[in-house]
Amino acid sequence: MFGYKGKILYVDLSSKKLIIREIPESLYREYLGGSGVAAKIFLEHYKEGLEAFSEENPLIIMTGPMAGTPTPAVSRFTISSLSPLTGIWGESNCGGFFAAKLKFAGLDGLVITGKSEKPVYLFVSPDSMEIRDASKLWGLDTYESEEALKEENGKDSEVIVIGPAGENLVPFASIVHRKGHLAGRTGMGAVFGSKLLKAVVAKGSESVEIARKDEYSSFLKEILQNYRENPLMAALKDAGSNSSFDLSLQMGDLPLRNWSVGDWPEGELLGPAYYKEKILVGIETCYACPVACKRVVEVKGGPFRTEKGPGPEYETIAEFGAMLQIPDLEFIAHVNSIANRMGFDTITAGSTIAFLMDMYENGVIGKDFLKGRDLRFGNKEAVLEIVRDLAYKRGVGELVSLGSQRLAGKVGKKANAFLTTIKGLEAPMHDPRSNFALALGYGLAVRGACHVSSLVFPVSFGFMYFPEIPELADFGDPHSEDLKPQLAVKAENFGMFFNHSAIWCIFGGSALNATQAVRFFNLVTGFDYSLEDLMERGEKIWYLKRGIDNLFGVQARDDRLPAKLKTPLPHGPTQGLAPDDEKLLKEYYKLRKIDPRTGKPAKEILESLELSELTTLLYR
Repeated sequence: MFGYKGKILYVDLSSKKLIIREIPESLYREYLGGSGVAAKIFLEHYKEGLEAFSEENPLIIMTGPMAGTPTPAVSRFTISSLSPLTGIWGESNCGGFFAAKLKFAGLDGLVITGKSEKPVYLFVSPDSMEIRDASKLWGLDTYESEEALKEENGKDSEVIVIGPAGENLVPFASIVHRKGHLAGRTGMGAVFGSKLLKAVVAKGSESVEIARKDEYSSFLKEILQNYRENPLMAALKDAGSNSSFDLSLQMGDLPLRNWSVGDWPEGELLGPAYYKEKILVGIETCYACPVACKRVVEVKGGPFRTEKGPGPEYETIAEFGAMLQIPDLEFIAHVNSIANRMGFDTITAGSTIAFLMDMYENGVIGKDFLKGRDLRFGNKEAVLEIVRDLAYKRGVGELVSLGSQRLAGKVGKKANAFLTTIKGLEAPMHDPRSNFALALGYGLAVRGACHVSSLVFPVSFGFMYFPEIPELADFGDPHSEDLKPQLAVKAENFGMFFNHSAIWCIFGGSALNATQAVRFFNLVTGFDYSLEDLMERGEKIWYLKRGIDNLFGVQARDDRLPAKLKTPLPHGPTQGLAPDDEKLLKEYYKLRKIDPRTGKPAKEILESLELSELTTLLYR
């Protein structure tokens, strides 16, 4: 088998049994890799009444077929499970070096069930696969834990680990790799913690075989030259994910003050020029990636002194800067360091704090609810206290640790007007009032509001271009509903291949067109798929994930934007604009053959895709 290792390790932490299963090529041909394969495995473990912290809930870590090869921007892995935050399909993916090292250890992935009696970590290599004691690591932050595990297992090992947030079952706890690469969303770190699994350590040097080596080498050389000449890749190398901050602010893409205002002059202080001036000290990259978009920062003095380490990404800057109205990069760098050490998602955390601030300033909650705190927008001291307490569920941090949707349940119906969640997941930092396509990109995202659950966001914003797919090349005016349902369907189908199963990074992968991506996939695996073949498999994977959501209660009513995201703003770049999500969904449901009441795909479409097990579960 080429690209794939053909092996997945199944671990039962309750019985301490480890079994390596040989995976037939037919499974990879149909579900491709990454979260495509993970969704198939998850369905095999499904049972009615399954909960996120059930011992039976599978935690599935999967790589793509090109991880561990010199192919740029594919050293990523996915982590999938039932989400403790949303109660539906949970999925996150992460870059760095772990995906390649897991392949070098001889595995495509891991399926972990059960619960240990004491804290443990999992060690995998070509020679040894073991459950090892992690009692001494429990309670340590992610930086301390990774350093200890590398000291124990060798500097050539790679580690993914949880911090106190995961240990204490914060439902949006993340999984951290190399201190600054995070599988951040949907609470996969809490699933680790519920199983008393502190970390996974991979070690090995097995090569990943490439099917057509000579042709691959020649094509790789050509593509790497394209990377060197690509202006977007140059911008990412120069300024990282925050390279678009100024543009986002100017075009109304950047949510401000819990999505409530259209202008914020101080926002320019968070842009890439100030980032370089105030906190940047270096750059880093992922395995075999020429882009090097990761930032290294340091704050040498003052109240927010932060040791040299991974810098905040765009989403963190937008959350703790624009959303909370704090134009201070040194403060945000400090918050980012704490979040990485504790291991929690800064999108859900920041949005939940903004949710509380908005309700407080509008009189929905008072100081009594906030345990005496004056939680106004811009209050750095109050935010910092929350960030420090969140992982330990102390003070106002305990409220924030619930996530905004559950917190709304404690406040009452008035809180709903301030929510920014879809299917229980807080929306990321791109505004659908600036780009109507995001109404569907967020509404139909299989893990809840998300800008990378499909390719709707990168395509509609213009930093990905796939002219071979007509619907992804012509999708009309950004402030019109026209052509957006067609864009969404094709962006979901291709995205399930591109950034979910092959697992290209949406940044580094944006240097490729569809033809180049398909060619890379075929040269590595030895398959002979056309673009249409991969779109069909992507479609199957999308319906599978949607069906899993339906099994856990998702209906059509859950596909709508919250009021905050579709209320026109009185001023700013998007003044008076808002998408009509009802109009968009009506057309989308027709294209997808989804029942507009139940939200379920039609039985015939599932049968045509040979999703017989899912069909039986949904229509029994």
